[in-house]
Amino acid sequence: MTPIDRRGFLAAGAAVLLAACTRRSSGGTSTIATTPLGLPIGTIQSSHGAITSVGMVGDSITEGSAEVLRTAFITAGVEDVHIDGKHSRRIEVGNGKGDVPLSGIRTLYNMLADGVSPSAWVIELGTNDVGSYSTADEYGALIDQITTMIPNKPLVWVNTYRKQYLDATAVFNTVLAQRMQARGNAAVADWFSVASAPDQTVLRGDHLHPNENGQLALSLLIVDALRKL
Repeated sequence: MTPIDRRGFLAAGAAVLLAACTRRSSGGTSTIATTPLGLPIGTIQSSHGAITSVGMVGDSITEGSAEVLRTAFITAGVEDVHIDGKHSRRIEVGNGKGDVPLSGIRTLYNMLADGVSPSAWVIELGTNDVGSYSTADEYGALIDQITTMIPNKPLVWVNTYRKQYLDATAVFNTVLAQRMQARGNAAVADWFSVASAPDQTVLRGDHLHPNENGQLALSLLIVDALRKL
């Protein structure tokens, strides 16, 4: 695997690392052991038991971060990892023909049909949908189509950050948080707060896709969200 730039991460992601590697409980704060790069070591223990397998569906943010995500999951004790990220992927739109990627819904359907049945699911979708719909109800309907396909499994959904559609991004993220709370057995990995923070250097020059620092920060956020399930 390609080495991660440790110095760059430490300079840009110290705040993220602190948040992701510290867990609060009723008895106080306990520190999770980490690798030198900050990846949590040991089995992910949620309230539903150990998470030993993960299925993840995402867009280009997932696609570009897949190697780091896989490393983070395996380091955290996940024995079986299924990651399917594709550039320009949308939640509902996309038949996989030509340059159009298969939609998130169809990708998830295919994974389920292939027998993928992980301890928890991670969804990183919505970036390519914000700005394409007018109402909160429309975004909610998109999210519901995914959640109804995996009703009984722990779920982490990564919220989105798209600078050119900040108003629509806010609507999507608000609806997502409401849907995850109402669903239960779910958590939001707050990528928006990290990607939009002025003191973080986690994005490439396009202000959308994570750079190496961002890929590691994203991985830490997801692992931390899985621990909170």
